[in-house]
Amino acid sequence: MKFEVALPLCAALIAFVVSVGFAGIYVYAADERGEEQSDIIAERLVRTIRPDLVSGDIDQVRQTVERFAADRVVLLDMDGNLIAGNNDPVILNKGEVYPVTNAGVPIAHLVSLRLSSGALPMPLAALLAAILLVTAIAFAVTNYFAKVTAIQALSIIETVERVSQGLSSRSSKSLIFEEFRNLRAATFKAIHKLRAENTRLTNAAYTDERTGLGNSLSLTRELTETISNSAFEDPSAYILIDADAIQQISESADSALGSASYVSMSRRVAEFVASRERAQALPPGSWKVFALQSDEFAILVDGLGARPEIMRLVRELIDTLNAPYDLSGKKFRVPASVGIVMIPEDGQSPADIRKRAESALFQARRSDNTAFQFYSPKFDRQDAARKRLEAEVRAAVENKRFIPVFQPKIDLRTGRIVGAEALARWKLESGRIVSPNVFIPVAEATGLIADIGAQIARQSCRAAARWHRLGHTGVSVAINVSPLQFETDDLGSMFISAMSEAGLPPKLLQLEITESVAVTDPERLKDVIGPLKSMGVKLAIDDFGTGHSNLAMLGRLPFDVFKIDRQFISGLYTDKQAPAIVEMILGMAETLGMETVAEGVESEAQEAFLRRRGCDQYQGFYYSPPVTLDKFILMLDEDRAKNTAAAS
Repeated sequence: MKFEVALPLCAALIAFVVSVGFAGIYVYAADERGEEQSDIIAERLVRTIRPDLVSGDIDQVRQTVERFAADRVVLLDMDGNLIAGNNDPVILNKGEVYPVTNAGVPIAHLVSLRLSSGALPMPLAALLAAILLVTAIAFAVTNYFAKVTAIQALSIIETVERVSQGLSSRSSKSLIFEEFRNLRAATFKAIHKLRAENTRLTNAAYTDERTGLGNSLSLTRELTETISNSAFEDPSAYILIDADAIQQISESADSALGSASYVSMSRRVAEFVASRERAQALPPGSWKVFALQSDEFAILVDGLGARPEIMRLVRELIDTLNAPYDLSGKKFRVPASVGIVMIPEDGQSPADIRKRAESALFQARRSDNTAFQFYSPKFDRQDAARKRLEAEVRAAVENKRFIPVFQPKIDLRTGRIVGAEALARWKLESGRIVSPNVFIPVAEATGLIADIGAQIARQSCRAAARWHRLGHTGVSVAINVSPLQFETDDLGSMFISAMSEAGLPPKLLQLEITESVAVTDPERLKDVIGPLKSMGVKLAIDDFGTGHSNLAMLGRLPFDVFKIDRQFISGLYTDKQAPAIVEMILGMAETLGMETVAEGVESEAQEAFLRRRGCDQYQGFYYSPPVTLDKFILMLDEDRAKNTAAAS
């Protein structure tokens, strides 16, 4: 019954509000129309009296004003003296001013109250009556609808109650119609299916479908329970296991093999835990195993003891996981790293424990001495410092704080500067220069290396174009292309744009790409570098001798220059194999018709060895460390002056 009363009242109220709103708009529109009409009449009056006012016929002006609206208009001269109309303060204070001009020069001004009444086309009483009529109609229609709906709803409720009473009885004979009995049986079956499906979905929500182990949600639930039951004298341990090689297998081979290796590793972890449970005389399932991301697992260990016992367990686990796997006829190893958190010593919430385990795992990956690490508070400080450095590098990229410095390349035959390698440096606002050893690992980890490389490339092209315009026309610039930067789709267009914007001839640009990139994806190398090569850009293979390339492969790749890695140069007089390797590289380059550049030359003896063996160019601290652009241009000027003096 409340519904029957409330709905019509609400409908009537809404209708009333809407009607009043429309009426308000209607009245406002009428008032605006009155204002417009008043302006038109006043402008018409101004045009009427202007000729008489100009001719000096003041009497005619007064008659015209009185005929229009003497009680609502005042005509004043430019000094404020009354010419015609009613000098009423109300008109002067509230009236609209309309200037009277002659040839654009004001000669008087008309002050007027509204000259049009702006009356409503419909009387106000009729308007109010229409509002009340609309409200009454809305109330009547809605009242009728509410009564009909209430009767239908009551009928439906009574029917449902009767059917419910029949379904709740033990015997189906009380149901007269067979359809109702079938409906009851179908309802019971549907409820049973819903309960089973709910149970299945609940289990699926807490289970990794690939391995059948608990997933991340299950881990959070179990951690909460473990924390509540743990004690300092009888700690638990959260062991986080990572196997990066699984991801590498998926990327380098195929995803099916990576998934199979993940499942095999999960079985190995579960079997190891089950065997240690038996050794500790614990019921099966006492230690929970979880499958997390594509290459991570976790174990919750309870009742084993303190750190020494956990350490022994983890070492055995790592030995087990490092044993070879045999999948699809292939044998391979999946080395594991482990981060360990003691509960409750290292955390009292699932989020803290998982975060700190990731921190310990990160340190274990970085360590060369051990494959596992217990969490330590110092890791948090290191993580904070690393994140702070990441933020600073990101800000430096946005603010374009990375600049190139240039290390000269020297022709071993003439001793002249023939080029320079552009090397990235981070210039702080204070002016201090940050070594690439600090920011390059962070930039590669965060994916910012491509942005830094693009900034260095554009600045280096502008620098080379500058010394080219200064007359050093044969001096090239070499720019390093990182493996991550090589993966970007717009690498070629970026270099073309950088050369075009700078006005640098393509023949003066040289790109240095590591040997590993060339070997990993030679077809992509051709696709990316092909357009640049056709323009005249040269390609150098950097750090040559440290990878796995061979003569046949190098012959098919579009390289122009071999850069001999600095480790072979530094070992010329300390490593018996280094001279032979350098001579082999020089011979290979000669066979393929390529230039050679030796990196890291730091002594006269190294320079002399390379000259005798026919190396084309060298760079290193023996001649000069990397220098700023202005310093490099000064070195070019000095080199040219020295050569000119020698020639004369």
